[in-house]
Amino acid sequence: MLMVLSAGASTPPIDYEKVRMAGVQRMMGHWVRYIMLSGASDCITVQIFKSANMEGLVRQKKICSLGKMSFRDDFAFVDVRKIGFEPDRLSLEIEFFSLRGSGDEVKECSIEIGNGSIGDLKCSLEFGSEYY
Repeated sequence: MLMVLSAGASTPPIDYEKVRMAGVQRMMGHWVRYIMLSGASDCITVQIFKSANMEGLVRQKKICSLGKMSFRDDFAFVDVRKIGFEPDRLSLEIEFFSLRGSGDEVKECSIEIGNGSIGDLKCSLEFGSEYY
Protein backbone atom coordinates (compact mmCIF):
# COMPACT_ATOMS: atom_id res chain seq x y z
CA MET A 1 0.00 0.00 0.00
CA LEU A 2 1.47 3.34 -1.07
CA MET A 3 0.55 6.21 1.23
CA VAL A 4 2.02 9.66 1.04
CA LEU A 5 2.26 12.01 3.99
CA SER A 6 3.40 15.57 3.74
CA ALA A 7 4.86 17.37 6.73
CA GLY A 8 2.78 20.36 7.66
CA ALA A 9 -0.17 19.35 5.47
CA SER A 10 -3.52 19.24 7.23
CA THR A 11 -5.12 16.65 4.98
CA PRO A 12 -5.56 12.98 5.83
CA PRO A 13 -3.20 10.62 4.02
CA ILE A 14 -4.33 9.35 0.63
CA ASP A 15 -3.98 5.71 -0.33
CA TYR A 16 -2.80 6.32 -3.90
CA GLU A 17 -3.36 2.68 -4.85
CA LYS A 18 -7.10 3.38 -4.57
CA VAL A 19 -7.13 6.56 -6.69
CA ARG A 20 -9.41 6.04 -9.69
CA MET A 21 -9.35 9.60 -11.03
CA ALA A 22 -7.45 12.73 -9.99
CA GLY A 23 -6.40 16.11 -11.32
CA VAL A 24 -4.87 19.36 -10.14
CA GLN A 25 -4.76 22.86 -11.63
CA ARG A 26 -4.17 26.44 -10.54
CA MET A 27 -7.43 28.39 -10.24
CA MET A 28 -7.97 31.89 -8.82
CA GLY A 29 -4.54 32.00 -7.18
CA HIS A 30 -4.90 28.62 -5.44
CA TRP A 31 -4.29 25.01 -6.43
CA VAL A 32 -7.46 22.93 -6.82
CA ARG A 33 -7.32 19.14 -6.71
CA TYR A 34 -10.04 16.55 -7.15
CA ILE A 35 -9.67 12.92 -6.14
CA MET A 36 -11.96 9.95 -6.62
CA LEU A 37 -11.13 6.68 -4.91
CA SER A 38 -12.22 3.28 -6.16
CA GLY A 39 -14.57 1.40 -3.88
CA ALA A 40 -18.17 1.39 -2.80
CA SER A 41 -18.80 5.09 -3.30
CA ASP A 42 -18.35 7.54 -6.14
CA CYS A 43 -17.67 10.47 -3.81
CA ILE A 44 -15.61 13.31 -5.21
CA THR A 45 -13.16 15.01 -2.86
CA VAL A 46 -12.32 18.57 -3.88
CA GLN A 47 -9.46 20.37 -2.16
CA ILE A 48 -8.05 23.90 -2.41
CA PHE A 49 -4.41 24.45 -1.44
CA LYS A 50 -2.22 27.53 -1.13
CA SER A 51 0.74 25.95 -2.91
CA ALA A 52 1.52 23.50 -5.70
CA ASN A 53 3.11 20.98 -3.31
CA MET A 54 -0.38 20.42 -1.82
CA GLU A 55 0.44 22.11 1.48
CA GLY A 56 -1.58 24.80 3.16
CA LEU A 57 -5.08 23.35 2.84
CA VAL A 58 -7.58 26.18 2.44
CA ARG A 59 -10.77 24.13 2.01
CA GLN A 60 -11.84 20.53 1.44
CA LYS A 61 -15.25 19.13 0.53
CA LYS A 62 -16.35 15.54 -0.01
CA ILE A 63 -19.30 15.42 -2.41
CA CYS A 64 -21.41 12.25 -2.21
CA SER A 65 -24.83 13.57 -3.21
CA LEU A 66 -26.83 15.58 -5.67
CA GLY A 67 -28.99 17.92 -3.62
CA LYS A 68 -30.71 15.72 -1.04
CA MET A 69 -30.12 12.56 -3.10
CA SER A 70 -27.25 10.40 -1.86
CA PHE A 71 -25.13 8.62 -4.49
CA ARG A 72 -25.17 5.52 -2.30
CA ASP A 73 -28.80 5.39 -1.14
CA ASP A 74 -30.87 7.14 -3.81
CA PHE A 75 -29.29 5.86 -7.04
CA ALA A 76 -28.62 2.34 -8.23
CA PHE A 77 -25.27 3.50 -9.62
CA VAL A 78 -23.43 6.76 -10.23
CA ASP A 79 -20.51 6.88 -12.67
CA VAL A 80 -18.37 10.00 -12.95
CA ARG A 81 -17.01 9.72 -16.49
CA LYS A 82 -15.03 12.95 -16.86
CA ILE A 83 -13.91 15.90 -14.77
CA GLY A 84 -12.42 19.03 -16.30
CA PHE A 85 -11.23 22.41 -15.07
CA GLU A 86 -12.96 25.65 -16.11
CA PRO A 87 -11.96 29.15 -14.94
CA ASP A 88 -14.42 29.14 -12.00
CA ARG A 89 -15.66 25.55 -11.69
CA LEU A 90 -15.10 21.88 -12.25
CA SER A 91 -17.16 20.46 -15.10
CA LEU A 92 -18.27 16.85 -14.83
CA GLU A 93 -19.97 14.28 -17.00
CA ILE A 94 -21.91 11.89 -14.77
CA GLU A 95 -24.10 8.91 -15.56
CA PHE A 96 -26.94 8.37 -13.09
CA PHE A 97 -28.79 5.04 -12.89
CA SER A 98 -32.17 5.40 -11.20
CA LEU A 99 -33.36 3.05 -8.45
CA ARG A 100 -36.84 3.25 -9.96
CA GLY A 101 -35.92 1.27 -13.06
CA SER A 102 -36.22 4.18 -15.48
CA GLY A 103 -32.75 3.57 -16.90
CA ASP A 104 -29.79 5.87 -16.94
CA GLU A 105 -29.13 9.50 -17.78
CA VAL A 106 -25.82 11.11 -18.67
CA LYS A 107 -25.71 14.72 -17.47
CA GLU A 108 -23.33 17.65 -17.58
CA CYS A 109 -22.72 18.86 -14.04
CA SER A 110 -20.54 21.41 -12.27
CA ILE A 111 -19.01 22.32 -8.92
CA GLU A 112 -18.37 26.04 -8.48
CA ILE A 113 -14.95 27.03 -7.19
CA GLY A 114 -14.69 30.47 -5.59
CA ASN A 115 -11.85 32.26 -3.88
CA GLY A 116 -11.30 29.61 -1.21
CA SER A 117 -14.79 28.11 -1.51
CA ILE A 118 -16.23 24.92 -3.00
CA GLY A 119 -19.85 24.78 -4.10
CA ASP A 120 -22.29 21.88 -4.28
CA LEU A 121 -22.74 19.56 -7.23
CA LYS A 122 -25.25 21.02 -9.72
CA CYS A 123 -26.74 19.08 -12.64
CA SER A 124 -29.64 19.48 -15.02
CA LEU A 125 -31.41 16.42 -13.67
CA GLU A 126 -35.08 15.96 -12.80
CA PHE A 127 -36.46 13.39 -10.35
CA GLY A 128 -40.16 13.68 -9.68
CA SER A 129 -40.89 17.36 -9.29
CA GLU A 130 -37.39 18.33 -8.13
CA TYR A 131 -34.57 19.63 -10.30
CA TYR A 132 -30.90 19.34 -9.30
